[in-house]
Amino acid sequence: MSTSTVRRPPTKLTPRWRKLVLVVHVVSSVGWLGITVVNAVLTFISVFTGDPRLQHAAILVMDRIGGYLLLPVSLIALVSGLVLGVGTKWGLIRYKWVAIKLVLTLIAVGLTLFSLLPGLRELAALTESTMDGVFVEMGRRPDGFYPIIVSTTMYLTMTVLSVYKPGGKTPYGRRATTRRDRVPQSADQTRRL
Repeated sequence: MSTSTVRRPPTKLTPRWRKLVLVVHVVSSVGWLGITVVNAVLTFISVFTGDPRLQHAAILVMDRIGGYLLLPVSLIALVSGLVLGVGTKWGLIRYKWVAIKLVLTLIAVGLTLFSLLPGLRELAALTESTMDGVFVEMGRRPDGFYPIIVSTTMYLTMTVLSVYKPGGKTPYGRRATTRRDRVPQSADQTRRL
């Protein structure tokens, strides 16, 4: 066999690097969930408070926390998850739970970038232009809870998937395993056969 036809095993992370990337992934994912919970509390305060100054403060803090932290934390969680998928036996689409987590993470990052952050910026701008002692009408609507409910559900689903790893292999994962089992890994193995 020529070297061009021999399939080389994919590059895997060393145990030390895998643990480091895993720590980064877990911390950023938990941070992402934590930011969402903090924003949920602040949204609750902004909708149900009877004090306009407290409402203004809750909205502006929500913008500061979400506006500065959500995108970097979500991107770190996404990139570290991609590195773990590519650099470990799990792959990105070999197992159903990993593929579902990948899709959910891509959706969550997209929603954060294109929906949540612009909404927070708009709400903060409206708050800054509203006089002290006057409620911000846009912040009084309970529909601000929908993004928080959706994102929290997605993050909890991803956590459950990571812990339980349900579903087995994807069709691609089954084919890749079958191919790997049929093709000798190296010339040394071929000589031993």
